[in-house]
Amino acid sequence: MRRALAFTLVNAAAFQIGWFVCVLAGNFWATIYTCVVLLLHFQYTRLRLRDFVSLLVLLIIGGLHDLLLMHLNFIMFAGDPNLPPLWLFCLWALFAVTLNHSLLWIYSRPWLSAIAGAVAGPLSYLAGVQLSTAQWSSPLVIVLPIVAALWLLMLPLHHLICMGIEPYVQRKRF
Repeated sequence: MRRALAFTLVNAAAFQIGWFVCVLAGNFWATIYTCVVLLLHFQYTRLRLRDFVSLLVLLIIGGLHDLLLMHLNFIMFAGDPNLPPLWLFCLWALFAVTLNHSLLWIYSRPWLSAIAGAVAGPLSYLAGVQLSTAQWSSPLVIVLPIVAALWLLMLPLHHLICMGIEPYVQRKRF
């Protein structure tokens, strides 16, 4: 029980620290930090396969989310105008490994994860744009409701996809 609580607290702290590293320090440090956290996470987690599936699915969903925001001209990032920056993918990866651990209490309840996502998602983007090189390309009164609507669907969709994939990958060892 003690180990599980410690793992959960470290999981939450690693994500919170990682959010700031990714947003403030850019691609290089975001990549280093994320690689270290993921290596340690997968060394100690008891849910390797479930976390790996969560990670892959959220990288795809999150990447599509950010591509949509970029190509609809709602947000701009420094660098390649066609792809979100690497630090944003690092954030998605760090977030993904919280969903079966420190955020399980929200994630396992679709209605709660939808509401939490619709509130926390836009707030995270607001803070991220203020602290990073990203910029809003459209007025916030237009962008924020769209981000909220996307996040209203994102976590329940992620959960649904992961639960659908799980029976197929459970038979495999990771």
